[in-house]
Amino acid sequence: MKISGEHIFVVESDPDISNLISGQALQPLGYQVTVAKDGSTALRQAVRTPPDLLIANLNIPGLNAKDLLVALASQGGNVPLIVIAEKGQEEDILQAFRMGASDYLHWPARDAEVVSVVERVLRLTHEGRARARLDRQLKDVNKELKRKVNELTAIVVIGKAVVSITDQHRLFTKIVEEAMQAVEADLGWLMLREETSKNFLLTAHCN
Repeated sequence: MKISGEHIFVVESDPDISNLISGQALQPLGYQVTVAKDGSTALRQAVRTPPDLLIANLNIPGLNAKDLLVALASQGGNVPLIVIAEKGQEEDILQAFRMGASDYLHWPARDAEVVSVVERVLRLTHEGRARARLDRQLKDVNKELKRKVNELTAIVVIGKAVVSITDQHRLFTKIVEEAMQAVEADLGWLMLREETSKNFLLTAHCN
């Protein structure tokens, strides 16, 4: 199922190929398609405004599909790319896959083939990004749970220390140590306020 309005860059110097991909196959389905006749123009546009997908010909003069893969990777880009190749270019296709290509189109291709490959790549891209977001959310949740467990553990330990340790200096030191562990601090101290002078006195510290 396609998500309407996704932006696709087509890097193709042959107007017959670019017209079939953009005008016949993709635009009627609601995709926004930008056609660039050379790789340099596409690279500048993709870095400035990253599209949802790139489709580039392996045989285009200048920067071809493999060159774009290298250039985008060096810029930190994460745009999926479909290569257009002719029959007999299987080795070039394999090289493109090793360089990060997402899929390929053997040309000549029908508009239905173009749509099928584009929708498959976009679906896999969305699923991958969704998994990455979920992984980040799970890490954040686990971090928060760990923090709460540390806090509760410190409260329990401090509570036991209050009723079991009679030496005041040892008790205060224990409180500082447990509080530091709960918040993962590198140093800590405890200050108490005198009733008469209202001054704060350093009572215990660690590190």
